Amino acid sequence: MVRSPALPARPARLLAALAFLFAAACGEKPKAAATAERPLGHVFTDTVSGVGIDLPPMWAGRYRVSDSITTPVNGLQRQLALRYLKSDSTAVTEPALLEIRVFGSTEWMAMGRDSASAMYGTVIASDPSHTVAVRPASMNPLTPGTADAVGFDSLMIIVLQRPLTASLRAPK
Repeated sequence: MVRSPALPARPARLLAALAFLFAAACGEKPKAAATAERPLGHVFTDTVSGVGIDLPPMWAGRYRVSDSITTPVNGLQRQLALRYLKSDSTAVTEPALLEIRVFGSTEWMAMGRDSASAMYGTVIASDPSHTVAVRPASMNPLTPGTADAVGFDSLMIIVLQRPLTASLRAPK
């Protein structure tokens, strides 16, 4: 039996086409589908204000929360600070990994969006009654090169790489 020189190329082309189709089918899903299917990371919830923030999973157990507002002031209803928890179980006092501020929406709008954002951070959730603004730490206060400094930086990098999402519901 005599084979045509073109015959070996056909199975190779077929295999290449099948490999391409397989790779395309198994490849990255469209961003909309990936976002819809993205599992929640670690959800921080403040039951007093009704705010829930989806944080990266590696944040779980790595911070403590402090609340510096007991009485609303000028529309600011809650001011929460997520403070880095060092390996010796003490919390870094300043700066907070993430500051979360909950305002009355009417008061937030009265300040003007630009000036309010400049003073208090980026709005990540809003409804007719509440506006939630967050501000990440601007610096790492820990000694460079230490395990705690690396941990602080890793939490900051991962939260800065993706937008935070929040939900608002009636306080309990």
